[in-house]
Amino acid sequence: MRFSLAAAALVPVMSASAANILVQVGAGGKLAFSPSNITAQVGDVIAFQFQAKNHSVTQSTFPSPCQIQTTPAQGIDSGFQFVAPNATSLPQWSFTVDNTSTPLWFFCAQTGHCEQGMVFSVNANETSPKSFAAFQASAMGAGGAAAAGAAAGSAAGSAIGAATSAIGAGVGDATSAIAGAAGAAATDAANALSGAAAAATGLANALTGGGASPTGATNGTNGTTPNAAGRTSTSTMSLVAVLGLTAGLLL
Repeated sequence: MRFSLAAAALVPVMSASAANILVQVGAGGKLAFSPSNITAQVGDVIAFQFQAKNHSVTQSTFPSPCQIQTTPAQGIDSGFQFVAPNATSLPQWSFTVDNTSTPLWFFCAQTGHCEQGMVFSVNANETSPKSFAAFQASAMGAGGAAAAGAAAGSAAGSAIGAATSAIGAGVGDATSAIAGAAGAAATDAANALSGAAAAATGLANALTGGGASPTGATNGTNGTTPNAAGRTSTSTMSLVAVLGLTAGLLL
């Protein structure tokens, strides 16, 4: 019985020790939680008061400060809380701390806000590697890395495009050069064939018309007729000359 009384007496003490901690979100138009790191005990209630613009309180992890926690459980999230410039009442969202074994990490999920340092922590040890300052620096570095990655991707795309254009231009020039060279070669070959045809025609004329046996002098009885051996020798020399000319044109 005394144990039951002691337990019953302990409950009011624990309830009385729970604290309500107020955190302002976006106060003065700044992208910040004020304060940005707090110390809380089990049972404490942390109330977030949204004072301007459109922010959220979204739970994340130290390794991924700007992404909602998915393991070991889905992180808590206030959702976006819009505050009009002339608002007369301010929205508020809160949660109760039920575990202090590890720090709790939060960020604003509005586009670009986390990357500008709008993060928050509960029970972060400022003397450990996982301090609030390290968490915030990681969040801001994540934005820089993403921008650098996008810039590098854009530069790589531009370089690939330029290289592709250069290759296309080179192929076009090479094609034109090949076509020009082929055309010139074809013209030379045609000229050579025309020359060979003309030479062959000349040879045919020499063997037919020019090779007929001419008569000698027609006046008087002393005229002579050229002998056949002389005519054959002349025709042979003409043939050799024409063949040599044809070969030279073809080469």
